[in-house]
Amino acid sequence: MININDAPENAKRIFLELVERFNELNINPTPLNYYVWYQYLKGENAQFRQEMETILNDPFGYDDRAGKRLYQEFLQDENEDSSEFDRALRRLINLMIQKMNVWSDKLEQQTKDLDDCAKSLSNPNLNPDDLKRITDTMLSAAHSMSENSKAIQQEMIMNSDEVQKLRHDLITAQAAAMTDELTELGNRKAFNETLEELILENGERPNNLCLILSDIDHFKEFNDSYGHLIGDSVLRYYANIMKRNQSKTETICRFGGEEFAILLPNSTLQESRARAEQIREAIESAVLKRKNSKEPLTQITASFGIAEFDGKKDTSESFITRADKALYLAKKSGRNTVKDEFDLIEKFH
Repeated sequence: MININDAPENAKRIFLELVERFNELNINPTPLNYYVWYQYLKGENAQFRQEMETILNDPFGYDDRAGKRLYQEFLQDENEDSSEFDRALRRLINLMIQKMNVWSDKLEQQTKDLDDCAKSLSNPNLNPDDLKRITDTMLSAAHSMSENSKAIQQEMIMNSDEVQKLRHDLITAQAAAMTDELTELGNRKAFNETLEELILENGERPNNLCLILSDIDHFKEFNDSYGHLIGDSVLRYYANIMKRNQSKTETICRFGGEEFAILLPNSTLQESRARAEQIREAIESAVLKRKNSKEPLTQITASFGIAEFDGKKDTSESFITRADKALYLAKKSGRNTVKDEFDLIEKFH
C-alpha cells in the first residue's frame, strides 16, 4: 500500500489540505463533501472555484446544503476528460443522493403518520381500540425512523470506506504515472510538474534553485557491447548511486534514455557542483561485473551540466537549455567532468 508521503507533491498537498480544512471548518466527511472539496483544491474549474470562495467568505460559510448545490450546479454532469477516480466518485455520490432521497421520502411519510397520530390523540371520544391503534402506529413509526437512521449511518460508513479506497487508488495511479518503471525514479512528467511548482515558488528568489543534468558517457556503445539487459542494470545501479545521498528537498528523475535530472531547491551553484562531483566520483570508482560470471565490465563514467534559476526573467525552457549546454560542454571537454553555465561564459571569452 502506498503511503501518502510517497505520492506526487500535488496530490499529497491536496489531500493534506483537504483533511486540514475539514477539521478546521467542522465539515461532515461525506462522499459528496469530499468530492466538492477535492475539485475545489484541484482548482481546475474557475467558475466553480469562484462560487466556492464566495460561499467560504459568507458569514454562514460552507455546509452540507451548500455542498449539494455546488455539486448539482457545477460537478454533477459526466465529463469525458475526467479521471477514472472522478467518475467513480461521482457515481458513488449520485447513488448516495438517490438513497438519501428515498430516506427523505420515508421520513416525510413517517413524520406525517406521527402528525396524524398527534391529531387523533386530541379526540376526547377515543375508545381503547382507537388508542391502541394510534399507539401501535406511533411505536411503528418511531421504530422505522430509528432503523432508517441506523441504515443511513451504516451507509455513510460503507461509503466512507469506499472513498478511502478511491483515494488510495488515485494515489497509486498518480504515483505510477509519475514513476519511471525501470529506475523507480520520477519520470519526465514528474520532472516537468515539479519544475513548474519550484519555478512558481522561486520566481522572486533568483539563484535559489539549481538543476543538474547528467548523462552516462558512451552508453550506446556499452549497450551495443553487453546488451540491453545489462544496460538496464547499469541504469538502475546509477539511479541507486544518485539516491544514496539524496536530500529531502531534492527531486531526481530520469530525463530520458541515459540522461537524468536533479532539481535542488535552496541550493547554491557551489553546493550543486559538490553534489554532482559526489555522484561523478561514485560512478567512476564503481567496479561493475557480470552477475553470473563475475567478469568485469567496462568502466562507467558520467558527465554533468548545471544551471542556476534566474528568477522572474527565467523560464523552464531557458533554465533547462542552460543546463543542457553546460552538459554538452562537459561532453566536449572529454567527459567524466562537471560544468556549469558560467563555464560557458569563460569558454567564449
